[in-house]
Amino acid sequence: MQSNSRFARSWRLSKDSWAVLKADRSLLAFPVVGSIAALLAFAIVVAPGVIVAAVADTAWPVIPFIAVALYLTTFVTIYCGVGLAAATAQVMDGQNATLRTGLAAARPHLGSIAKWALVQATVGLLLNLLQSLADSENGILKIVGLILTLLVSVAWTLASFFVIPLLAFEDLGPGDALKRSLAIIKEHWGESVIGSAAIGGVVFLIGFLPGAALVIGGIALGGAGIALAVVGAVLLIVAAIVGNTLSQVFRVALYRYVTGQGAAPGFASEDLERAFRPKGRRRLVA
Repeated sequence: MQSNSRFARSWRLSKDSWAVLKADRSLLAFPVVGSIAALLAFAIVVAPGVIVAAVADTAWPVIPFIAVALYLTTFVTIYCGVGLAAATAQVMDGQNATLRTGLAAARPHLGSIAKWALVQATVGLLLNLLQSLADSENGILKIVGLILTLLVSVAWTLASFFVIPLLAFEDLGPGDALKRSLAIIKEHWGESVIGSAAIGGVVFLIGFLPGAALVIGGIALGGAGIALAVVGAVLLIVAAIVGNTLSQVFRVALYRYVTGQGAAPGFASEDLERAFRPKGRRRLVA
């Protein structure tokens, strides 16, 4: 008999997300391609700025180039995320999803993706500014910076939890997508956060922790531990890719259920129903 505790349901949902990924490993291509494209975009845009700064013998000229590069990397990452969400839905519907089909499904939403990338990049800049306070040598500023960084980061993560699926499946602008995401969170608070944390915990224990241990051990061994450190670094990269993909699969499954599309194949309706039923109600309100 299955446990009906909230964490147990979250754990089962995490395993169901893994089953979707195992059914079509091409989903892993999205974060890989997105990361490579983002790095290339950043390097191509920033390189001229570095040259200009070197010629002018001052760092200021590079700042506009970095700003543009950060926006482009954010845009590329979100575009691939929307493609991954679309491909995940295709897999859940029994279709043969590929990188091409997912990105093609994301293409009609380029305008909304571009606008959301601007919002996301702006929030990222704000978090960086708050982090600079947290790094301050002034004790009061350091504490204020740490608290504000934590609060803004958590609040933004929760508020924007369903934005990527919303951009993929509903033709919404960034403002409407954020409002819709907030409405879903308020109506069905709980499992989205706990389930996502469960996925992150599993990836941390299986991937990040051993990878970090190998890297640290390899560095400690010096030249003899280079191979060990390389293996650890590869494990960390793989864990990041798998964790990113599982998180998106999980969000798509939750989004489909909460919008009245039923449980995706492999996901238990009972788990999803209990995960989302608002306190004091018996029926799901889409």
